[in-house]
Amino acid sequence: MRVLSLSAENFRNLQNDTISFSDKMNVVFGDNAQGKTNLIEAIWLFSGAKSFRGSRDSEMIRFDADFAALKLTFCDKQRSQTAELRFGRQDKKKVLLNKVPLETRSKLNGAFYSVVFSPSHLSIISEGPRNRRRFLDDAISQINPQYAGFLRQYEKVLLQRNALLKDLFRFPQLRETVEMWDSQLARLGSILTLYRSDYIKKLNQAAAKIYQGLSGEKECFSVEYCSSVFENTPSVTVYDDKTISIYYDCLCRHLETDMKLGQTSVGIHRDDLEVLVNGKSAKIYGSQGQKRSSALALKLAEAELLQRITREAPVILLDDVMSELDIHRQEFILNHVENSQVFITCCDISNTLRLRDGKIYHVEDGRITVSLP
Repeated sequence: MRVLSLSAENFRNLQNDTISFSDKMNVVFGDNAQGKTNLIEAIWLFSGAKSFRGSRDSEMIRFDADFAALKLTFCDKQRSQTAELRFGRQDKKKVLLNKVPLETRSKLNGAFYSVVFSPSHLSIISEGPRNRRRFLDDAISQINPQYAGFLRQYEKVLLQRNALLKDLFRFPQLRETVEMWDSQLARLGSILTLYRSDYIKKLNQAAAKIYQGLSGEKECFSVEYCSSVFENTPSVTVYDDKTISIYYDCLCRHLETDMKLGQTSVGIHRDDLEVLVNGKSAKIYGSQGQKRSSALALKLAEAELLQRITREAPVILLDDVMSELDIHRQEFILNHVENSQVFITCCDISNTLRLRDGKIYHVEDGRITVSLP
């Protein structure tokens, strides 16, 4: 997968222009608030996902304009394609793929693959379990949309069970209906646990190898899935009555606690991902450089697994990735991320001078120009 060119009109502060890119490494440097992240965001939107900055469409329109439009020309192993996005303050948004209208931007999922890293992704390491679960769910959903469907079903059933738990003290006669929701949660939760466990096994191998490269083989890296239901998650390999029964029994054992809390205290919505550097928690003991390297290793491993499944190398988008990394780690990112087209943003051009193959661009007030071939 390669981005050939991007056209922008009224998108944040990007100048209305078309720019082409190297099919290998693209380094974009400039001062803060000049438009570097806007470029990364514009490309990312074509993956079918929402803005990684949490912005609404209306917030991405230039303040003095009524609409914004983006056009991406890209190619996969088969052909070149074009995708277009248009959203306005009043008008209905438009999504086109090869001039064919699509219902929503999410329909682009599967046409254009990309993986993004931004400073906000440090929360995968530094903050609570919710961020790590979201990382897993987003990564698996991009590979297998069926997973996203099971997850939506699980969340609906969980909502119903939690609502029932809040009513049980006032209406104890409803207790016998808990079994119905527990049965559904057990089936869906078991399926989702299997998906996650399988993904973690593959992610652990890929991320450990990438982290070794980042650290110059001086540090060890691993990830472990921490289930609130299964004591030994790696042993959960089959979706059968035994697995479902273990999940169901766990829900039953915690019912009294759940009634007091008014919410379900065990299940895949409570699980976590343990990230370890040299056998110790990266969240608790890792330096800022180790935390950034850990998050980056996970995102690059996500890209590698996506390529294995889809047979297409995703475009890798790395926003402000160089800060807090030593020279060796910077050099690894610039010259050893192979097989994918990469976009890197940074403030200091000196971080990019070790680039062996690719292009360097300068951004100033939203205008992107080639600095070095």
